[in-house]
Amino acid sequence: MAHQTRPHADPPAVATLEPADPNAPLEVAHQADTIADPSAAEPDQPARQSPREMLLEDAGSGPASTRLGAPLLLSLQAFDAAVRLGTFKAAASALRLTPSAISHRVRKLEGALGDRLFTRVHRAVLPTDAGKALAAITGRAFADLARAADAGNLGHRCHRLRLSITPSFASDWLMPRVADFMAQHPHIELAIEASTRLADFESEAIDAGIRIGSGHWPGLTAVRLLRLFATPVTSPALASKLQLRAAADLTDGPLIHMTRFSHAWPAWFKCAGVQASDLASAIWVDGFGAALQAAEQGAGLALGIEPFFADREAAGRLCRPLSPRFETSSCWLVYRQGDRDHPALMAFKRWLLAKLPCADVGPAV
Repeated sequence: MAHQTRPHADPPAVATLEPADPNAPLEVAHQADTIADPSAAEPDQPARQSPREMLLEDAGSGPASTRLGAPLLLSLQAFDAAVRLGTFKAAASALRLTPSAISHRVRKLEGALGDRLFTRVHRAVLPTDAGKALAAITGRAFADLARAADAGNLGHRCHRLRLSITPSFASDWLMPRVADFMAQHPHIELAIEASTRLADFESEAIDAGIRIGSGHWPGLTAVRLLRLFATPVTSPALASKLQLRAAADLTDGPLIHMTRFSHAWPAWFKCAGVQASDLASAIWVDGFGAALQAAEQGAGLALGIEPFFADREAAGRLCRPLSPRFETSSCWLVYRQGDRDHPALMAFKRWLLAKLPCADVGPAV
């Protein structure tokens, strides 16, 4: 990995963007965007530069890269980090600067553009309309630069594939099989982020994602990998003890609920045609992974998402006390429409489709 030079923090004397009223919009000092007349300056004094001149290099009709001096690039970097992370403090931490340095760089950028880029809301900053328009441009630009830098750092010997994957698919399907992919493709380096957050392909250096949903995401190609089904699961010992015979019997059982999917059990009972207004509960956990772990230990009945518990079922750690299952959604491989010729991505796609013979070969329509 290439060594990254730590940017120098701006001088400590720089004023921060702290308004007297914490609920008031940020105050930005706008300076005139004009070029000083050298003849009007004092004989021994240099002409005063406008904010735009201080950020843009005078390169005439040269390429755009020659007009983006270091001050402007650093200001744009600070602005983009503040937009993505929501506060100057978080942006400062990510860039290893002080909040006053971030404030100073944003101030210079606002002065050069002649427009406010942020307003303050409690302890956060929100982009104005002008800020949102600029963020759309900087997001794409920095994401493209990051992806290009990754490719350049690896050279021709290896290709890096950056993936954003839903945690259930990552832990219960991909991780047990990823060694096979690496053995088949030793020249591909995987960088995997397991997160329920939907990656922003416009502003993040992500090559592909695996998402659960409808398959319709504007600007992205979506290829169905799995159809997902919900069904009750528990430990074999608890299933033997409860002797469940019908879906209605579960309403009095020790159910494991999920805080992030609080309507999962009510939705399942509705599909099963069971009136369940007051469900019993054994424990509340945050998501499907924790629910399956609790069910393995006999804490109660969890809703399992097939096929993500297949390995636990094959090992005898989980079983299905009842047969009803209902389709809930689908799992998709998603990527930019312009990345159809990305060699590492296409290799990963072919491997997924070979490992998942029930997957659709075409994109979502």
